[in-house]
Amino acid sequence: MRRLCVALDTHLEQALRLVELLKGYPLIYKIGYKLFVSNGVEVIRKVRDIDPSAELFLDLKLHDIPNSVRNGVISATNLGVDYLTLHTLGGSEMIKRASEVKGTLKLLGVTLLTSHGEEYLKELGISLSKEELILKLAQIGLKNGCDGLVCSAHEVAYLKETLGNFIAVVPGIRPYKVEGDDQRRIALPEEAVERGADIIVVGRPILKADEPRKVIEDILKRTGQ
Repeated sequence: MRRLCVALDTHLEQALRLVELLKGYPLIYKIGYKLFVSNGVEVIRKVRDIDPSAELFLDLKLHDIPNSVRNGVISATNLGVDYLTLHTLGGSEMIKRASEVKGTLKLLGVTLLTSHGEEYLKELGISLSKEELILKLAQIGLKNGCDGLVCSAHEVAYLKETLGNFIAVVPGIRPYKVEGDDQRRIALPEEAVERGADIIVVGRPILKADEPRKVIEDILKRTGQ
């Protein structure tokens, strides 16, 4: 499974225009804080109405006491979304409780955000290296019911080699190199796929493109889709 996920990190009107423009391509649409907090479940219905064939990825990175996260997962299954993120830092019990009620929903564990580097771990007083922490959190996630992991292109090959097969979702994808990017662990689409990415997430390069369809077609071609 190698799919292109478009991050709809914009206002509702632009998001819906983009979905209308890209209708017909084999895409996943990621709905995060900006759209979901502003528009609630209505945004899910509207995207579904425009493109019923699209898959939906609700990126809320749930992290709370086990029962609260369990209830959040139940609500997500009722919305009919296909993917949902939670923080593996929430621990084994939280993830177990979430996985008990996921149904066909795919739970994706978030380990370390792409904007975080070694200095972030030092700030928190964590003695593990970045690689050691990511591996530990990934193990906790997969052992307790996560279907996949959100990880950068720089660790996906190592994680798959070490942990076996899982749905690898890789954000921080750029069709071309950009200086001064706020996501530090970025990669080109083909680089991510070669390293084992199953789903690559692209946002700004599509949202800001004059011709989004050309960007989509270029990425699909470069990743063999």
